[in-house]
Amino acid sequence: MTNIISVKNLQKTFNDGVQVLKDISFNVEKGEVLGIIGPSGSGKSTILRCISQLESVSGGTIEICGKTLVKDGLYSPKKELQQITLKTGLVFQNFNLFPHYSVLQNVVEPQIRVLKKSKEEAVNDALPLLKRMGLEHKANNYPCELSGGQQQRVSIARSLALKPEVLLFDEPTSALDPELTGEILSVIKELADEKMTMVVVTHEMAFARDISTHIIFMDQGVIVEQGKPCDVINNPVEERTKSFLSRFNK
Repeated sequence: MTNIISVKNLQKTFNDGVQVLKDISFNVEKGEVLGIIGPSGSGKSTILRCISQLESVSGGTIEICGKTLVKDGLYSPKKELQQITLKTGLVFQNFNLFPHYSVLQNVVEPQIRVLKKSKEEAVNDALPLLKRMGLEHKANNYPCELSGGQQQRVSIARSLALKPEVLLFDEPTSALDPELTGEILSVIKELADEKMTMVVVTHEMAFARDISTHIIFMDQGVIVEQGKPCDVINNPVEERTKSFLSRFNK
């Protein structure tokens, strides 16, 4: 199997001296889904932000698709970083759509700017993705006219349009009403069934168990426990994991 993501001894300390990641290591192979669970503030989202270059690391190594993003805290040259960035797509919890763009424009413009596609080519690639997300009839609407679930589906379509090797989901349902959560989880499950490589940070324990090939439980910046989903979530070994999952496993 091929490692799409390799993280070794990752560390992150913010300017205030707070260390949010302490010696984190894991691999994600092609076609796998890594689920990351844990309490708020444990460092889950920071891992995704380091992989997608929204945060700089304080130490450690990250490789994506065999290319070195950062090694022992030292980043590769800017041109290489730009190419590596194209390998990942990040779906934010708060959608991050352009409010002044229509749904179609939100999916088209990144292709033009990032992949240098013509507008015609970008539109031709965007429309099937919107149809897949059940949003073809909303192509000319603006984000403010959509439900939260619809906005998140546009965000997923936008990421897929850039054809990343791996999709990163940062608590994709946390900003949604409970009744809208299911539609997003079903979209992500479809992608998993198609063997899309993904890293999913989530508070949805049943979803994490059902969709993931591997689970990491984090607390206070460290990996407390990891393994197969049924083992970590249904039969945790560590006391901290048991405590965190006690409500779910009742």
